[in-house]
Amino acid sequence: MKLSKFGDKFGGHSGIVQLMDDLGKAMAENKDMLMLGGGNPSHITEVQELFRNEMQNLLNDEKAFNALVGNYDGPAGEISFRTNLAKLLKDMFGWDLGPQNVCLTHGSQSAFFAIMNMFAGICSDGRKQKILLPLTPEYIGYSDLGLDDDIFSSYKPRIDFVDDHTFKYGVDFDALEIGDDIGAMCVSRPTNPTGNVLTDAEMEKLDLLAKKHNIPLIIDNAYGVPFPDIIFADATPLWNENVILCSSLSKLGLPGVRTGIVIAREEIVSAISNINSIVSLAPGSIGAAITSKMV
Repeated sequence: MKLSKFGDKFGGHSGIVQLMDDLGKAMAENKDMLMLGGGNPSHITEVQELFRNEMQNLLNDEKAFNALVGNYDGPAGEISFRTNLAKLLKDMFGWDLGPQNVCLTHGSQSAFFAIMNMFAGICSDGRKQKILLPLTPEYIGYSDLGLDDDIFSSYKPRIDFVDDHTFKYGVDFDALEIGDDIGAMCVSRPTNPTGNVLTDAEMEKLDLLAKKHNIPLIIDNAYGVPFPDIIFADATPLWNENVILCSSLSKLGLPGVRTGIVIAREEIVSAISNINSIVSLAPGSIGAAITSKMV
């Protein structure tokens, strides 16, 4: 069969396809396997009991259950969850947020597909923009997201030796250059698969550089603070109107509900919501419903 360029690229093999295929097969073939790789969260009995109780409460509440499974949410996701999450983050960190700054997606991977292609690729004026990864190694799932080829620019890290058996990756700011072809910067914190956590000082410097060059700083917060907080270093959460902060319910213990969370200025949230409508009408509702009381 003859496929389009899109069909050839996204219907073919890639690193993230191999990763998720291996993970799915392993879990299907051996239910007792302790899956310690691939980003699958631990099955923590107390946490799963909490989620199960919330699901049972939804099943017992006829009105809530009917709304959950019988109604579309808006393209940005369930409004009360978004309102309460914005309030929670505002109370915790003083961020100037409202529901207009929060958008839900079908997992953070689909959020990154939208965001990467919003800021990289061929522009309407014919220019080509790229996403800058200030240091590598980085998450393998980014590599095949581009509708256009070659949408990433990256730099080798600075390597600091802590002792004879330990080193840490850092941003090599002396080598880092941001050209006119860069549409956004992206970092994950912590980074999958190395576990590297960029310091507060590094994040502040990247934020200042992004503002100086009038490009957004995308932060992949799938493992970070304040949730799921799978992080073993001091790290202060960062958000302002130039930051696109991407979180998820997956590493909290709910990968199956596919709920990504994007926190950004209103025009970016609006654009992602519009993409949600075109690609999938609306994001799923179950993740927001299960965690609503927690938020």
